[in-house]
Amino acid sequence: MAGKFLLAAGLGGFVAVAAGAAGVHALADEHARQLVDLASRYLLLHAAALLGLAHFGRAGTGGWLVDLAFWLFAAGMVLFGGGLLVSATVGLGPFGAAVPIGGTAFMLAWLVVAGLGLRRLAQ
Repeated sequence: MAGKFLLAAGLGGFVAVAAGAAGVHALADEHARQLVDLASRYLLLHAAALLGLAHFGRAGTGGWLVDLAFWLFAAGMVLFGGGLLVSATVGLGPFGAAVPIGGTAFMLAWLVVAGLGLRRLAQ
C-alpha cells in the first residue's frame, strides 16, 4: 500500500519543483507566475501529506480511511495543481471547473485525516 503513496508523493514533489522553476524562468505574465507559484506550493504541501499517510498505510492502521484520503489528495493534486498549471500556460477553457473540484478534494482529504485522528482518540 505504501508504494502508491510514495509514488504519488514523489511525482507530486517533482512536478512542484519543476513547475516552480519553469514558471519563474519561462513565464513573463505575472498572473501566470502567481498561478504556477500557488500550484507548486499546494503540490509540494500535499506531496508531504502523502508521505505522512504512507506511514499509516505501511503500519496497516486506518484501513479504508487512509485509502480514501490518498485518492482525495491525489485527485486534488491532479485537478487543483494540474488545473492551475494548465490555466497558467494554455488556459482552462471548458475544464475551468477542475480547479475548484480539486480544491474541494483537498478539503475533503483533510477532513478524512481529521476523522482518522478522531478514530485514534476513541481507541
